[in-house]
Amino acid sequence: MKFLCPTDMSPHSITALKYAVNLSNDLDAELHVINAFKVPNPSSSFKSLEDEIKRNCEEDLAKVVAGILPLVKNDRIPISKTFRGNPVQTILRYSNLNDIDLVIMGTQGDNSLRTLLFGSVTKKVAAQSKTPVLAIPEVVKDQLQSNKILMALDNKVLDNEITFRVPRGLASRLGLKIDILHISKEDEEFPIDPFVSNYLGDTMGDVYIKKGTDPVREIKKYAEENNVGMLIMVRRERSFFNKLFNVGNTAEEIAKTNIPLLILPE
Repeated sequence: MKFLCPTDMSPHSITALKYAVNLSNDLDAELHVINAFKVPNPSSSFKSLEDEIKRNCEEDLAKVVAGILPLVKNDRIPISKTFRGNPVQTILRYSNLNDIDLVIMGTQGDNSLRTLLFGSVTKKVAAQSKTPVLAIPEVVKDQLQSNKILMALDNKVLDNEITFRVPRGLASRLGLKIDILHISKEDEEFPIDPFVSNYLGDTMGDVYIKKGTDPVREIKKYAEENNVGMLIMVRRERSFFNKLFNVGNTAEEIAKTNIPLLILPE
């Protein structure tokens, strides 16, 4: 597997990078670490400035990578590179061109989801990426803190089995199961897509159907009460997940959950 961890050298991105290193160790994955810088439109007057910024960014990235080398246990030295350009577009382009399986990103502030709501680079990448994105809150320690992985699903059909390739691979290599949670407002003949069991195979754990009128709030409550180590959601065009990308009372509730969030493109 190939992991990509963008960094801006801030404390929260370093937390995510350490998490990425430890996850790479556990899964024997190849880790790519990149950063990006922006300068005004190129011209002769800005050329020296661009060169200086690039040199500083490369030096800073080299120091960061050197700092995490003692954590690397699989003899795979992280691949690192600095780019000039918009950070969001750089991350998306690099991920596509290098067949990245998982993008791991830090999020600023109290927790991952609040920043995800208010326009961070993580939010923008998660909203557009064709690759799964794992958002790591700053308060989270540098590795999985619980062996419980929870996937919150609605009752819509999931047409793309590839959606489940990464979580299935993660769970399988870590020897874990993925529990399923569905919040139902009323009785449903098929609370979740029955093909999910085929998609997850032997990594599928227990299925929990809970009653509730506010899915996002109920997911947050369940995850906290059950010491979930990773929460998984599918990014759909129309679903309760969209609440995570809008400012509102409900979104604020789940934003208080300090749990790594794996966002899967449908």
